[in-house]
Amino acid sequence: MKYGDLIQFEPIESVVQLRNADQLDAAKQLVSTYVISDEMAEKLTSLVIPDLQFDAPSDNKGLMVVGNYGTGKSHLMSVLSAIAEDAATLPLVRCAPVAKAAERIAGKFKVIRTEIGAVTMSLRDILTAEIEEHLSKLGVSFTFPSAATITNNKRAFEEMMALFHQKFPDHGLLVVVDELLDYP
Repeated sequence: MKYGDLIQFEPIESVVQLRNADQLDAAKQLVSTYVISDEMAEKLTSLVIPDLQFDAPSDNKGLMVVGNYGTGKSHLMSVLSAIAEDAATLPLVRCAPVAKAAERIAGKFKVIRTEIGAVTMSLRDILTAEIEEHLSKLGVSFTFPSAATITNNKRAFEEMMALFHQKFPDHGLLVVVDELLDYP
């Protein structure tokens, strides 16, 4: 008898690229292979998913995932963004409490996934350029005012979201940024 007769396993991709989740087949694979510990399930159901939902009024904030290299940050962000973007990924979640909680966000977002490398542009300019580019692909035309002329970023984001909601009235916009710590 061989070990292969006793155990079946799929090779683990050593480095998950966030943008792979842009493709539905890859997103499904990432969701189905994500292992959720009890501690992670607790954090997802009590903190992360409630913060992402937008159906019930809440003081939602941005989320930052921090951890050492190889701890699964990109995989986690890929999984969450895949579920938020496409409800077809929800049945692939391997933890029933997380799957149940994630029903609140499943398929309710248009998602922008981006990675930041070691560049010298301002963080604002990087993010607004990425948002403009991705919104254009979604059929939403918006140009942020230049950093030199703007006095209030909040107003610009409110105007951008108003245009977004004209095209997608039942969706939120989720911007997921990976490799932020590579930013100088």
